[in-house]
Amino acid sequence: MRFEHLQDWLAWQQTLHSQKIELGLDRIADVANALGILQPKYQIVTVAGTNGKGSVVAALESIYHQAGYRVGSYTSPHLLRYNERIKVEQQCVDDETLCGAFNLVDKARGEISLSYFEFGTLAAMQIFNDVELDVAIYEVGLGGRLDAVNILDTDLAIVSSIGIDHVQWLGATRESIGLEKAGIFRSKRPAICGDKEPPKNLIKYAQDLEADLYLINNDFSYQRNSNKTWSFQSSKLNWENLPMPSLYGGTQVSNAATALMGLLTIDDKLPVTRESVEQGLSTINLLGRFQRIAGPCEIILDVAHNLDSAKVLVKNLQDLEPVSKTYAVFAVLADKDIDGIIDAVKGNIDKWFISRLDSDRALDCETLQNKLKQHCPGCIMQPYPSISEAYMAAEQHADGSSRILVFGSFLTVAEVLGLEV
Repeated sequence: MRFEHLQDWLAWQQTLHSQKIELGLDRIADVANALGILQPKYQIVTVAGTNGKGSVVAALESIYHQAGYRVGSYTSPHLLRYNERIKVEQQCVDDETLCGAFNLVDKARGEISLSYFEFGTLAAMQIFNDVELDVAIYEVGLGGRLDAVNILDTDLAIVSSIGIDHVQWLGATRESIGLEKAGIFRSKRPAICGDKEPPKNLIKYAQDLEADLYLINNDFSYQRNSNKTWSFQSSKLNWENLPMPSLYGGTQVSNAATALMGLLTIDDKLPVTRESVEQGLSTINLLGRFQRIAGPCEIILDVAHNLDSAKVLVKNLQDLEPVSKTYAVFAVLADKDIDGIIDAVKGNIDKWFISRLDSDRALDCETLQNKLKQHCPGCIMQPYPSISEAYMAAEQHADGSSRILVFGSFLTVAEVLGLEV
């Protein structure tokens, strides 16, 4: 074995490939073929989307677990530990299992260079192949058509939403991005789209492919009855008075409806009862999605890092009881729509505590300050050397009548979450 410890494997993988992100399936498919993992016996669900895909994965995982199935899930990025990316029976795999899978991938690849994400994806597929699952749920890392998880021939494809993000790889319009995400659809198999304004390219691609396409507000819909229940309607069944998802916010009902439509399309293979759905919805566990931490001052952690997710964040904030002050701990990657994010959120922030992320893609503090001055004239801001210091400064300002909002990136949330746990 090349390395004995997980951190050594991960550090080496960061240096193995010349590009951190390289979309394409040829290299990873060759290694997967050498591993013999391209024809799994379990059901495969693939979930793409600009926002909401992690929530859809978590909802499906929770419902299938409550139904008694052996479930695997593969997601990215992680917040606290790499092990979060690969779960079996809702439990993170241990270091030994990961190292063993990495070793098999390393041996199978020969001279083929793999990116960090490709290495992890193959490791997840190898682990799932070894543990005799009923269903594995794969979250697309970027786009869909050329993402590493798309080497598997999925039984169910879900696109949660389409927004503008990762334009350097996916294009600058919803039509181009939607087409990339539709690349996970398969002929004669169910394809779900939870975006309320699906791009025409996505619909046409599904039609040309002869996929069984289900669109929200067309083939299925939902309605919030109160703060405690919601209803689901579809051609397959109607369910009234379902419990609200345990994740906060109205958009999570849309994500839950999208997940529910998906599992109903393959219920001949993986049937679930209403009881399992209710238990699953009530026990979804997902860090960093408008995660509220109670204390002397409420802390809200949200990985919102693009315009659409920032708008959802604002809606969730406005649904809460008002507070005297909201202090934002904010840092963002340079390739995001920083102007749009600030414009969306600025009216809800009383003071900004900003920093630079520990990433080669991070936006520097000086540029972020200038962006805030441009879009939020007169706003109060203070730069700090690290997210941790920015957060501790916000804590010193806050009291029981205020709240702290941490957002802008998975990396922003991860650093603060590491302080809180």
